[in-house]
Amino acid sequence: MVLLRKFKETSLSVFPIVLIVFLLHITIAPVPWVDFWTFLGGSAIIILGLSLFLYGTDLGIIPTASSIGSALMQRRSLILLLLSGLVMGLFVTLAEPQIHVLSTQITSLTDSVQKSHLLIAISFGMGLFLMMALARVIFNISFRYLITAIFTLIFILAYFSERFFIGIAFDSGGAATGPMTVPFILALGVGVASVRKSATSEEDSFGLVGLSTIGPAVVLLFFALITRIDGSGATSDVASSMTTINWPDLIKTTSIEVLQAISPIVAAFFLFSFTLLKQSKKAIIRMVEGLLYASVGLILFLVGVSGAFMPVGGQIGEIIGSSTFSWALIPIGFFLGAVVVLAEPSVWVLTDQVREVSGGAINKVIVMLFFSIGVSVSLALAMARVLYEIPLFYILGPGYLIAVMLSYFSPPLFTAIAFDSGAVASGPISNSFLLAFTLGASNGFGANPFSSAFGVVALITMTPLITLQLLGLIYKKKQAPQPEGVLQ
Repeated sequence: MVLLRKFKETSLSVFPIVLIVFLLHITIAPVPWVDFWTFLGGSAIIILGLSLFLYGTDLGIIPTASSIGSALMQRRSLILLLLSGLVMGLFVTLAEPQIHVLSTQITSLTDSVQKSHLLIAISFGMGLFLMMALARVIFNISFRYLITAIFTLIFILAYFSERFFIGIAFDSGGAATGPMTVPFILALGVGVASVRKSATSEEDSFGLVGLSTIGPAVVLLFFALITRIDGSGATSDVASSMTTINWPDLIKTTSIEVLQAISPIVAAFFLFSFTLLKQSKKAIIRMVEGLLYASVGLILFLVGVSGAFMPVGGQIGEIIGSSTFSWALIPIGFFLGAVVVLAEPSVWVLTDQVREVSGGAINKVIVMLFFSIGVSVSLALAMARVLYEIPLFYILGPGYLIAVMLSYFSPPLFTAIAFDSGAVASGPISNSFLLAFTLGASNGFGANPFSSAFGVVALITMTPLITLQLLGLIYKKKQAPQPEGVLQ
């Protein structure tokens, strides 16, 4: 049964985090036992919620998105395609659980930013850049030239923005690409590329997620320049006992937010179904079932994250950060990075698609290995930022410069895959447990969370861009014809 398989996959995804929390709990970071048992209960809720959500996504959202992409291309209307990309990107991102998690964490630490403003800005950025990504496919614009221009703009904006907002802006892109947006955008890209047959169809199947994830950073940096928000009123109180959580209120509030967020997607899907797609009754029923499963799963997932993962992650990070073992944050971060990336459901979605599109030529295990290396390095760097308050720009600047330079040497397919991989590496586990852990460590160490903790998702997003393109160079060298007389 498909649902049972999803349950098994998500259990394997969440179990490593539970094991790590248990080991830290009985060694250097003991949390109250009542909180630990609540964490276990919340983990079970997360497993159930994520299973239902992914099942609903496969059942109704991915097939509908792929059909929409194919139908839009067959209409041969550029304006219709681009406007649909803008609207669908905005609606799907509003329903993305990760941006709600990130927005909640930000607004819980400062009164200078409103959650609704963050949600709208991030969603608009995703929609705008999804439209740009579709235009790139239509006009066959070079991916490397486009990202070179975009990152030049981003770093100009970051240079003039308040330091307080840089980490938030870069984290927003990673948070916007999660279990809702990634399958939708990947399916949309496959649908578009399947109709537009060309020599670059294989690489056109990728890159949409990678480009879309840049949009929220651009829009939020513009927002920061206009509003001149400086982070006044910020607090560092990030860890609290889970006994203070009002579960009925949490469930009620989360349910209302999810239903409000997902309603535009429902409306858009029905509009496309009865007009552009003209789907059969059976297909519409499957779509509705998928949306129902996804909605219920999303509610359960967010309840588990808010009630269990974030509080315990913050507590453990704070205990270690305030202890004599604070130096251990760096090796712990390195190990967490290797484990967490393997637990992200969107990573499995992308690697499966890489294998399918490449006809098995690109080994899934090797891709996962280079994923793991990249995210391990990023978490170690994130912990170093907490301990030494290294400005985020000092890491992201050289990192993205290397990533852009590699795009001129790595095969185009691997460059597109790499930028998608950076986006999907920052999934629901990263945006709940790891960000809360980093915020807690920052608080325990006595650092400013906005200058030392926010930015961890951005680092997770950045490092796979480098490691996956390095894999592309290795693959390119391996495929190159060998001179005569050279042993192969």
